[in-house]
Amino acid sequence: MSKNPLDIGCLRPFDAVARHRNLSRAAEVLGMTQPALSYRIKQMEAQLGVALFRRRPRGLELTAEGEMLQAAVRAGLERIDEAVQSIGRRARTPTVRLATDFAFAAFRLMPHLTGFRRENPGVDVHIVATQSLAPGIEDEVDLAVLFGDRDDFAGQFDGGMELLIPERATAVCAPGFLKRFGPFRHIDQLLDVPLVHLDSDSDSADRWFTWESWFDQAGVTRHASASASALSFNTYTLVMQAVLAEQGVALGWYGLVDDLLAAGTVVQACDCTLGSARGYWLLHRKGLRRPEVDLVADWLSTPQDRAA
Repeated sequence: MSKNPLDIGCLRPFDAVARHRNLSRAAEVLGMTQPALSYRIKQMEAQLGVALFRRRPRGLELTAEGEMLQAAVRAGLERIDEAVQSIGRRARTPTVRLATDFAFAAFRLMPHLTGFRRENPGVDVHIVATQSLAPGIEDEVDLAVLFGDRDDFAGQFDGGMELLIPERATAVCAPGFLKRFGPFRHIDQLLDVPLVHLDSDSDSADRWFTWESWFDQAGVTRHASASASALSFNTYTLVMQAVLAEQGVALGWYGLVDDLLAAGTVVQACDCTLGSARGYWLLHRKGLRRPEVDLVADWLSTPQDRAA
């Protein structure tokens, strides 16, 4: 038996014969002559050193080795065909690749993306959601919506930047939680209830409000005797799920929690909103600007209560 790999050009003819169990029918489907197809199969069998088919009066029957090979070939061909179809669709339909974090994707984009697709059926938006940008991702996407300070993105996206949503954060909780533990007429009363924290690594510690920096800006000192429990999560989706489960109070960023506040799913825990120079920035990849990219950028720049 030869150790050389099979010629991939013989795999689709083999698959056709295996599916139709008839050389004449398979040759017709493939646009080949029956002798040419029969020669291909004999070449495969000679290279493998085993018979792939048994010749029966009513047609062909796969041997055990033939069945093993056909299972692998069919799975491979299906994946190849799916990839080819996907490439064809992408070639026919302009696609805009947008990088952002999980919070913006879940709470800002997803509730409004249906409206954009309905109004712009000829443009696909491919969202690349990640907590931290991998080096070089600016060369793989057309746009990015990222949170931080203007200087945080220097040298990454050189095609222009625009502040979409300034950072404005308030304390939010579920209505049931507020009914049980509230009302909170003063900010320092929040120190005595469970607080839900969004974990941050050393690289992102100063890129958005934490409870500590929010309290500091409000002029509230967290006293050492505070005994309230706390929960910490590494994604904002889990933070908000904990809030909805009435497990505590979290910081709610305007631009992310607007729909939840409007629906009454969450409410302000107290009347205090604080801001900073940080926020969500719309970043353009340097290079040629395509019309579909500008279309998505204009949509992102439009207040979502009007773009929904």
